[in-house]
Amino acid sequence: MEVSKLPDLPNTEPPLCKENEYFTPAATSAPIVSSLKAQLRKDLWSEDPSGLAYFLHSAKGNPKNLIEHYITSPGDISLLPWNEALQIIDKFGTNTAKLHLIFAAHTMRQEQPWVNEFNLKISDLIEEIAWNNNDYPKYEKIKTIAQHAFALDCITVQATWVEGRHRKGGLMASVEVSRMWNVRVHLVGQQNLHGKVEQPEEGIITVRPGLWTSSFLNKAGCEARKALYQFGYLAQDILKIDPYRDDLALRLGLHLTVESRFHISGTYKVQTLLEALLPKTFIDEALNNFDKARKLTNRWNHALKVLSELKRAFQIEFDPGTYPEVLRPDSKSRKPRGYFKQLLAAKITIHPPAPIPELLAAKTQPKLVKPKNISSSKKKTNKSAGKAIAVTGTQIKNARKVKGWSQGQLAGFLGVSQNLVSLIERDKRSINKKLRTKIGKLLEI
Repeated sequence: MEVSKLPDLPNTEPPLCKENEYFTPAATSAPIVSSLKAQLRKDLWSEDPSGLAYFLHSAKGNPKNLIEHYITSPGDISLLPWNEALQIIDKFGTNTAKLHLIFAAHTMRQEQPWVNEFNLKISDLIEEIAWNNNDYPKYEKIKTIAQHAFALDCITVQATWVEGRHRKGGLMASVEVSRMWNVRVHLVGQQNLHGKVEQPEEGIITVRPGLWTSSFLNKAGCEARKALYQFGYLAQDILKIDPYRDDLALRLGLHLTVESRFHISGTYKVQTLLEALLPKTFIDEALNNFDKARKLTNRWNHALKVLSELKRAFQIEFDPGTYPEVLRPDSKSRKPRGYFKQLLAAKITIHPPAPIPELLAAKTQPKLVKPKNISSSKKKTNKSAGKAIAVTGTQIKNARKVKGWSQGQLAGFLGVSQNLVSLIERDKRSINKKLRTKIGKLLEI
């Protein structure tokens, strides 16, 4: 992630929701789901045999469908060992998860998200997430959100995925190791003697979605049955939930946002939801400690009340056979012995605010926003960007410099080493058809 002073602010994206709108389409494909979980469940990261930090997510319906995440250093694709990666993983949480879904929503507005990039003004993001308290000066908020963006820049994704395994000829949507989000941050303000902006007046986050979008958020590819186009809807009120006072409610809202695309019924066991949101040790301790059971039950009940009392409320129904009145949030009755086990087994149905469930059921597809300021000649180039065309190392080098990327950054986008990029640019290494296609898409040559 690059941090620098920016004298002239570029054009930035408009707010996600216009006046009188309260939800927006957002990418909710498998890489989005897994990387959201990787942020909310930091305890599930582990060290692989080679000493790297990794997060593994498998599809519920097909365990052979796998998403893997690693942590990389900014500027290149070098994967970080466990101890170094932990410094990044520790930054994950509900705040990065909010920004993650904001990126996912803006990605839906791009016609070719694996090629296009967009700019977000940090002051707009502060308003969007309702960070309105005066406990922190504006420049601290700007720097904090910049750090959240930095953390998201460090997540890579690798997918082994075949959609439709029960049908003949499942659709291959696998993705090689690449970044989830390619992020640059520009801070605007007075520089100190060392050239750093310590109290920024504004910040711009430039995002180019990763190559996973070519497989999982590709409308044209989906129509040609060569890729997936998976999306759901993000309710604006979710972004405004206080991550400190209402942590579990925010976790639940974020989780349901991405789950609602494929979990149409909205019916869960309470234990299933809690295990998706919190370390399993929290639940195990509550099963063996009355005080911890009481505290976790209160947190759960508070989370349900927060979602049900939003301006556009989530729709919550308690299963009368498994979720008795005494366990529900508004009950004042004394809870029976062993109530926490009963609560874990209880079933609850939670739907996002209307009309999101109806839109998901109807599989309504939003209109894409065409990239701005693209000349007809550039559009023509984009159409052929995916084709394998012969290019020289000098052409690649020049196109990379036009983009303002280092060799390490291009290597990260391609999922290869910086040394390989150097060899290619000096015409000392040939490239296969697949890599030529990637280079064509990225550099538009």
